[in-house]
Amino acid sequence: MSSRDMQALVAGLLLLVIAGETLAQDPVGPGILALREMLKDKSPQIRVKAAEGLGRVGGTESVAILRGSLTDKEMSVRIAAVEALGFIGGRQAMGVLLEALKDTRTEVRLRAVEALKDAGTVSSIPLLAQVFTDKDEGVRLHAALMLRKIGHRNGVPVLGRVALGDKSPAVRAAAAQYLGKVGVKDQRAVGLLAQVVQDKEPAVRLRAVESLGFLQLPAALTVLGRTLNDPDSGVRLRATEVMGRALAKEYE
Repeated sequence: MSSRDMQALVAGLLLLVIAGETLAQDPVGPGILALREMLKDKSPQIRVKAAEGLGRVGGTESVAILRGSLTDKEMSVRIAAVEALGFIGGRQAMGVLLEALKDTRTEVRLRAVEALKDAGTVSSIPLLAQVFTDKDEGVRLHAALMLRKIGHRNGVPVLGRVALGDKSPAVRAAAAQYLGKVGVKDQRAVGLLAQVVQDKEPAVRLRAVESLGFLQLPAALTVLGRTLNDPDSGVRLRATEVMGRALAKEYE
């Protein structure tokens, strides 16, 4: 970085400090306008700091301004805007984050998935369900993980659809695995896993077997008993182990 660029960066950061002081006095006035202007700065580092500042300020004005940064030419700025929206949270922020799920860069979409979880927790589950149309396996895997982290029963049907229908065995296996954690004592999970144990991939069936042990329902043990005859020896071995532990209530 040249001395001129360094001077410009320092000057920009000083302006951000001033803007922050103004925000403390008037959170919906000139301070937010100052941060909005800093999002136009030629330095990506300053634009990132402006997005972070808006995330800390929060409010509908910040969300509306951050929406414009989702088209910034620099990926780091778009990621900063996405993370700020996740920090602000709420329905308006989640609506804007849906736009970030269309970003051409996988890194941005991954952050958007995580930000959706942060922004809405349980209320973000229907939006996370839309992520499973993403072409990137890693993004879909991350969406499944976010449903696991939310850990709410509303995620059971979403994970079930993914475990049964995703084109990637890795994603199906992950969804099957998380069903056991999210669907404890949920009868719907039993019915879904009863179908997943018929998957053509042994790795997916194995994860379904493990999840059945976590459900803590008699019906789950019935389905688990059928997997003792699985054509794959690895699945049969795991089913035998899970059955023993489930009967001993080691999973509770």
